[in-house]
Amino acid sequence: MFAKGASSQFKTRAFIFLIIGFVTMYFSGCFGTDIINVIQNPIMEKLGCTATQAVLGWTIGGYSVILLSFFFSTIIMKKGIREFATACFIIMAVGAVLVGVGYNIGGGAGSALIIVGGFLLKNFLMGLQVSVFQMVALWFNQTRGFALGLMGAAFALDNATSSTGLSMLYNGLGFTSMMMVTAVILVALGIVTFLFVRTAPQEVGLTPDGLPVQAPADGHEEQGPQEFQSKWTLGKLLKLKESWAIMIGMGVFSLTLAAVISQFFNSLMSMGLEMSTCSMYMLIFGLLGIVMSPIYGKMVDKLGAPKAGVVCAVLYLVSIAGFAFKIPVVVALGLTFFVGSPVIQPALTIHVFGGREYQSANRYLSIGVNLIAACGVPFMTIFFDATGSYQMAYYVLLALNVVVLLLMLTCNKSYADD
Repeated sequence: MFAKGASSQFKTRAFIFLIIGFVTMYFSGCFGTDIINVIQNPIMEKLGCTATQAVLGWTIGGYSVILLSFFFSTIIMKKGIREFATACFIIMAVGAVLVGVGYNIGGGAGSALIIVGGFLLKNFLMGLQVSVFQMVALWFNQTRGFALGLMGAAFALDNATSSTGLSMLYNGLGFTSMMMVTAVILVALGIVTFLFVRTAPQEVGLTPDGLPVQAPADGHEEQGPQEFQSKWTLGKLLKLKESWAIMIGMGVFSLTLAAVISQFFNSLMSMGLEMSTCSMYMLIFGLLGIVMSPIYGKMVDKLGAPKAGVVCAVLYLVSIAGFAFKIPVVVALGLTFFVGSPVIQPALTIHVFGGREYQSANRYLSIGVNLIAACGVPFMTIFFDATGSYQMAYYVLLALNVVVLLLMLTCNKSYADD
């Protein structure tokens, strides 16, 4: 987990950070999307609204976060992570309270509170994701990939357990109490974050990986977030083939994930499988993703991010081929292989631009990635409406992922100074 020779102080601080990061990534799916499975119907029944109205806050947040992620990254660049991440947890707690209170009072006012609460939950989860990846970029070097792999494992665990867990909370506590418990947990995480999280290890007298300090070659001290001046502008980034490879490649990875997961059951049932078998596949292969994510991370550490990206692209192609040629077991394996995207995207960006410049580049590149990713669900429904099946959509996804493989093969150069 840690580099050989890492100090005990570093291990303690980094271990706490990894726990916070893991929980944050778990919550990203739990309260960003999965919660909709549990709260949509109760809100519709209580408020007498449509499904679209019930989750409008999350829907709006799904689009606004594309631009807000740029501002979140800029804040982190200028002010650091500690206060920002703490504020994100507190604002999300407020969002959870608003959803619970809105449901309790009902009517138009209740609907408005639920919309605002859902919007806050969806958007500030992204703020926390951005914070976690920045801390990985600055705290870890030799074991950066494995740290990202642990974060990715949280997504896989979320896919397998969060809807069930939220349903148990709802059935045991009721709607409003479930949201209040959520708010208390978020506030507690905010307090822990304020006490223990720092943007870079140098802030607490440590070094990346906890290894003995080495003086910079130019003799200058490393700059803090307030003093750091990035060399990257949007214009400079758009001139690099690596920027386009990251935007298009990671965007297609995310589009593929959203498209396939949204129609996972429908696709398997069209191959003749029963719903119970589909559910079993989702559980088993989803849990295997918890193991696969750290493996992706180890590949980043051992092979480097570019080669790990190539391996990820090949596994995505294998998975999509299962859908295109109707091989159920290969389709299910996709749930295991698709955990690669949350690991490869930050790892590849850090490889190309460096840990210090990660946010400088990512705040621009993530806009392109998120715009492409947002097309995942409508991509499938448009093809279904036009052809009556998802088959053509899978052929197109197969072709798109061939393009991604070619892009990954070209994304080798690093412009990092650190």
